[in-house]
Amino acid sequence: MLLYNKRAIKIIRKSLKLTQQEMGNLLGVSRACFVTYENGRSKGKRNFFFERMLTEFGIDLRQPEDLRRIVFTDTSKIAQPVYQYLSELEIEEE
Repeated sequence: MLLYNKRAIKIIRKSLKLTQQEMGNLLGVSRACFVTYENGRSKGKRNFFFERMLTEFGIDLRQPEDLRRIVFTDTSKIAQPVYQYLSELEIEEE
């Protein structure tokens, strides 16, 4: 089953030094909508959110639930130091 690790979203946002509002704006959703994804409570269309993360940041969140790494499809979409930090990180569920 493909799920996303909700902690990854918050870690990505904070690594990019973005507020929830700024991240929502970049992804084309409201702050309130973004917060539901970040908190793992979204009942909306996850495919849209996943596609926007892929397009904006080159990050594929559609991964097996037990994968504890952030998967990049395009490393040129974020700053190299942020990529390096995120790519080496092991993410645990809360």
